[in-house]
Amino acid sequence: MVMTGRIYVPSAVEEGGAVVGMGCFSTQETAMNVLRSFLKKSHQVSLERASIAAWEVDVVGDDAVTVLSEFECRLCPVCHRTTFWIDIERFKATCYGSACAAWIEESSIEANVINCGWPPTQFSEQVESIDDAMRSLRRIAARAEAAGLSALDSEFHIEHERFK
Repeated sequence: MVMTGRIYVPSAVEEGGAVVGMGCFSTQETAMNVLRSFLKKSHQVSLERASIAAWEVDVVGDDAVTVLSEFECRLCPVCHRTTFWIDIERFKATCYGSACAAWIEESSIEANVINCGWPPTQFSEQVESIDDAMRSLRRIAARAEAAGLSALDSEFHIEHERFK
């Protein structure tokens, strides 16, 4: 059987430079789902970046690969774990940590507007810069912590109304 077409390969790079391969998949969606599942555990391993590449089958050289998505890992402004992944190509950032899911993204409707939010508290805001978005997320996390809660607390989801 001759296979032609494209395969999708998610991978991550550890702090020391070692590459963690996660397999080869027939669809970009499956590759992204595998990568997302892996990123949820990124606080357990020191990772710097991740990507999804599309490889053309039976093509030799640089033309065989296209990097579709690249992500950099940062400390989450809300839960303070290394689970905040930034899509470098089109600015989007999401915390893949359980119970957090803080996010930042450029508005698709308004130019020069950045949206950010923290779903457990139903907090969302529009700001002018990425720095402002990071400050907003830090501020809402500080309010939660001042109320004696953190994004990692199981009670957090029940009591988040206290500091809205």
